[in-house]
Amino acid sequence: MEPAVGFTRAGALWTSLTVGFLTLILLLIFIAQNTSSASFAFFGWRWSLPLGVAILLAAVVGGLITVAAGTARILQLRRAAKKHHSAAHSNP
Repeated sequence: MEPAVGFTRAGALWTSLTVGFLTLILLLIFIAQNTSSASFAFFGWRWSLPLGVAILLAAVVGGLITVAAGTARILQLRRAAKKHHSAAHSNP
């Protein structure tokens, strides 16, 4: 028997929001349980942060680097597709 209503964008959004909030709750629990301070050094800079915050910060920076690389690749592919599209329409 098939469901009465199939896949919808609203349903996908609701599922994504639920998964996102559950992930956020797990991250908050992780940070709350890892509050011991850790020292860090980077190119002569020295600082200390709670361990949970430091790991979360590293994950966020890694995600931002991934997004930047993906964005650069998407822009590169769009330029190539646009160039190919205009070349295909200019040659009779």
